[in-house]
Amino acid sequence: MDSGYIIGGESVSNASADKSENKMGKTDYWIVKIDAVGNIEWENTIGGANEDYFRALDQTSDGGFIIGGYSHSNSSCDKTENLIGDYDFWVVKLDSDGNVEWDNTIGGAKDENLTALEQTSDGGYIVGGYSYSEISGDKTENTIGTDYQPDYWIVKLNNDGNVEWDNTIGGDDIDFLQAVQQTPDNGFILGGRSASNESADKSEHRLGFGDYWVVKME
Repeated sequence: MDSGYIIGGESVSNASADKSENKMGKTDYWIVKIDAVGNIEWENTIGGANEDYFRALDQTSDGGFIIGGYSHSNSSCDKTENLIGDYDFWVVKLDSDGNVEWDNTIGGAKDENLTALEQTSDGGYIVGGYSYSEISGDKTENTIGTDYQPDYWIVKLNNDGNVEWDNTIGGDDIDFLQAVQQTPDNGFILGGRSASNESADKSEHRLGFGDYWVVKME
């Protein structure tokens, strides 16, 4: 909106050089805002007391930012909720100055890895990744893949970050979601890679060991 740039990643550094805050856990989110010519305007270290792995961000309609990844931290530092499983989705809303407005830990009893998110036209958020969990926590459907194989997992949040619905999508083997985007008809297009043959939500056999798998949702 202001011709600058937002940068997100992970950090294991204490305060030094461009970093103004010590690390909170083993690995933290690190968000940096730069102006149009690359000068740092602000930066924020965001995390809990353990491991937090950043994966995605999007600017929001209010000039703030929605950021996400997956977390192995219990309630501590910036994280307001304990773990649900081993690793959970962790979504954080920032204002335009990088201050935390809210956060939400989303997951089931095993592992969830967030890979993509964006704001939706209704002011909420679509969050995607992959899940190894059966019904538990925020997860309303069992895994589709057998023998601890992950599925695409899509979660819709409202403007306050509360879960509105979730959907487990997959075949009988490994399905890793990598991207999600809202479409003009207010549905969603999902993409990732799959080792599943025709089964459950997958309508075609795999061509190799792992293929692109694109799914359109209403």
